[in-house]
Amino acid sequence: MGLLLPYVLTQQVPKQLSKQLQRPVALAEVKINPFTLEVGLKGFAINEKDDQAFVGFNALNLNIQFWDSLFQQGLSLTDITLDRPHVKVKRVQSEQPLRFNFSDILETLAQNGNADPAPEPETGEAIPHFILHNLAIVDANLQLIDEITQGEVSYPKVNLKVASFDSHNPIAETQIDSQNGDKVNRYHMEFHSAHGGKIALTGQVQLTPFDLIGEISLTHIDLPQLWPFVDEYFDVSLDQGYVDFATHYRVSLVDDKLEASATQGEFSFNALRLTHEQQPLITLGRLALVNINADLASQSLEVDALQSEDLTVNARLDDKGIDLAMLLTPKSSGDSPSPASAPKSSDEQASADKPDTEAPLAEAEAGAPSWHAKLSQIALSNYQLNLTEQLFKDENHWQIEQFELTTGPVDESLSQPIDYQLALVINQQAKLQSQGQVNALAKTVSTQVALSDLGLNWFQSYLAPYVNIKVDGGRLSSQGTLTADASGQMNYQGALQVDELQVKDTMANKTLVKWQQLDVNQLIFDRQENSLAIDQVTLSKPYGRIVINEDRTTNFQDLLVASNEPDQESMKDTPADDTAQAAKPMALSVNKVLFKDGSTFFADNSLTPNFAASIEQLEGNIANLSSGSDKAAGVDIKGKIDRYAPVTLKGEINPLLELPYLDLDLSFKHVELTSVNPYSGTYAGYYIDKGLMSLDLKYQLENNQLVGDNHLVVDQLQLGKKSDSSLATSLPVTLAIALLQDRHGVIDLGLQVSGDLNEPDFSFGSIIATAITNVITKAVTAPFSLLAELLGSDDELDKVAFEPGQAQLPEESQSLLTKLSKGLAERPKLTVSAKGAVDLTRDSQALMTAQLHQALITEAKIEETALPVDLTASTFPTKGVLSDALKSLYEKTLLRDPDEILKEINQRNTEQEVSQEELQTRWHIALYNYLVSAQQLADDALGQLAQQRALAVKQYLIEDAKVDAGRVFVLDSQAALDTSAPQALLTLSAQ
Repeated sequence: MGLLLPYVLTQQVPKQLSKQLQRPVALAEVKINPFTLEVGLKGFAINEKDDQAFVGFNALNLNIQFWDSLFQQGLSLTDITLDRPHVKVKRVQSEQPLRFNFSDILETLAQNGNADPAPEPETGEAIPHFILHNLAIVDANLQLIDEITQGEVSYPKVNLKVASFDSHNPIAETQIDSQNGDKVNRYHMEFHSAHGGKIALTGQVQLTPFDLIGEISLTHIDLPQLWPFVDEYFDVSLDQGYVDFATHYRVSLVDDKLEASATQGEFSFNALRLTHEQQPLITLGRLALVNINADLASQSLEVDALQSEDLTVNARLDDKGIDLAMLLTPKSSGDSPSPASAPKSSDEQASADKPDTEAPLAEAEAGAPSWHAKLSQIALSNYQLNLTEQLFKDENHWQIEQFELTTGPVDESLSQPIDYQLALVINQQAKLQSQGQVNALAKTVSTQVALSDLGLNWFQSYLAPYVNIKVDGGRLSSQGTLTADASGQMNYQGALQVDELQVKDTMANKTLVKWQQLDVNQLIFDRQENSLAIDQVTLSKPYGRIVINEDRTTNFQDLLVASNEPDQESMKDTPADDTAQAAKPMALSVNKVLFKDGSTFFADNSLTPNFAASIEQLEGNIANLSSGSDKAAGVDIKGKIDRYAPVTLKGEINPLLELPYLDLDLSFKHVELTSVNPYSGTYAGYYIDKGLMSLDLKYQLENNQLVGDNHLVVDQLQLGKKSDSSLATSLPVTLAIALLQDRHGVIDLGLQVSGDLNEPDFSFGSIIATAITNVITKAVTAPFSLLAELLGSDDELDKVAFEPGQAQLPEESQSLLTKLSKGLAERPKLTVSAKGAVDLTRDSQALMTAQLHQALITEAKIEETALPVDLTASTFPTKGVLSDALKSLYEKTLLRDPDEILKEINQRNTEQEVSQEELQTRWHIALYNYLVSAQQLADDALGQLAQQRALAVKQYLIEDAKVDAGRVFVLDSQAALDTSAPQALLTLSAQ
């Protein structure tokens, strides 16, 4: 038997199996020891029809325990070893949707089974008793190959160890039971991947009733090896990544009911890397579910935490959408639409659009159990999104990084609000923090929001198609409370700041608007009410640029980019209710707007030559501005033209009404008339050499009807050369001005203005023309001065002019006093009194300049005669001892490095090339002007100057003009300082 049976088996088994399976079958050797009952098989294989390997093993050895089988009343085997078995499973190319390399075997067996059907097993038949000792599968090789996708998974080393197995052994429920090793069916199996991963299963099994308990772990399972199975459905490639999984599990049959549970589970994806066209698309450090517990009987799933970190996503957004959506959406398996995706009829679509309420109701009525799921926490950290966006012409690059999100518990019912904390950084600068609650059922969110340093220039590409501006700076910050819901309602209460904003007019390449800071201390926005309420807006160092073009349009009209006319057809299709809703204006209210240290630039290029002026040191407020109230807002603003001439604006205004309303008083005091030369040259035909202007404007606008009552005072007006303006009046302007000036050199005009702003030909130019006509009319009716009549002269003899900062009589003043002395000689009973006067601006400036020159002489250690006579800011030497003295004096006086001024000048001139000589000149001008402004005059300096001027007049009249000393008096010029002009005022009295 030990020789014959192995020979017969070796010869017949391959033949019979090959006949049954229609496959090549091999069996190299069979050994049977009739004395020890040892059985061995070698070289067994079932191959493919083309003789490629399918399944087989190198050797199978076992030992039948005859006496133990009798004693145990069951089959007892020992030392069962399956050596190097191999299985190669392949999905093959076929017209059938799913066909494997073993499908033909199943079909052959099915045909053979139909010809001779086996008797059905009796139900409830007990599992035969068998005992196994030292069962082992050694170095098995498992290969799974997909010839369609070219995917392959290989486990070249699979091992199984079972020390003892008895079909009657129960599960060891306790540690004491577990210590009795012979009574417990333990197993340990490992799958070692060709890519380094490992699958391990350890546990124990009970066959009757079935009960399986143990642990399973997947360690470092390589994911790219699985990607070829689905690669054809995606345009991305999985280049890296692995998965880990471990859990305790139990599967059992209780009363023919399957029960299963898993505890202490851990599942994670690690080191994922998705690429597209060899460029990184998504990288993920880790995504893990921690402490997973699931139970089929109670239908519960609980997870302690979803943790993830180090996610980086690179995406692109354009008018076609975001590329990630297209790249990660599986491709269709065929070009022809499936029935499910075929277009539906209108009835089918209407039916499909109806909510399916019957199925949930039926399930509820049947009392079907539902699963309970709970996730205790979500924790995401160090996420990053790199988004390249091109919805318009230019690309925008957005980087959202340091994304951190944590949440509270989340369950399947979503019945409780979810607490969360969120933090992220935008473009390495802006920070957003949010903490609050999300109610998924109610679809609401309530959160505290803190945003800081959001760069407004990042939104330039969104503005460019609509307005001709460039946002060069600006950082938006806000802190507040936000509530919102899915219906679109939103409420925000908080504060807002915009720092260092600078907006450039790209048409003129000039700054249009800027400010150091805009601070909104409190705002309330309610979308449902369509309202915005602001408590106080504070503007620090605001600046605006207003320009009238040659065609009399403004620079603000040039800002809008020309667009096509609205589509009339689309407007016809818009429902009336929607149009009304869209047209509903927002209710806006502002309690107060404060201005601090503001400035504005105004230019009128419609004049020849062009006119330009700056208003600086703007301070004031606008109070109670509201679009929902007929009450006007109060305005109180003041400033200075060219740093010295005061400007005030007071009154009421409400530009938010449908028909704007204003009642404003605008006042300019002591404005240098030389600054308005373009207006005088254009309309009066003469330029102005000197003079001061005070202007009071009172305007009322109601129902688009403008009414103005203006008051103009011109002091010490002196005309210069004629202009060649075609708009100049032909009336005798010089005569009119001479006649209009009273004995104090003042011209006083009143101007009434009215007009309809709705009229297309309304223009302020007509107001200016009317003003000139009024000037001439009043001039011809003005009387001569009494003193001019007395002396038979047109000279203003009651004012003796001095150069600013000087008490020495100029030649013109000496000549005037000589004429006066002749009149006094003819009128012996007249006496003359002199009182000195000053001009606060010009005399102060001249004294400060003289004081600076003296300081420069001292600093440079030079003689006073060595100082240039005509030394000014523009003629100041840019090298030498005076240059060095200027820099040294600047540093000592202002405690600043003069090189900082040079750097600022360089930065302002980056757009145009400036020579080194010009740069040095501008630098010295700036240093000179700063030092002049920094000079501190004595409190009585102007009073002493006025008194010295009065004494100079008296001295000339007595010593040079030979007027009797008893007829010339000097009044106290210091007690009540006259600030009318740099002059001495003369009054005549009877002796």
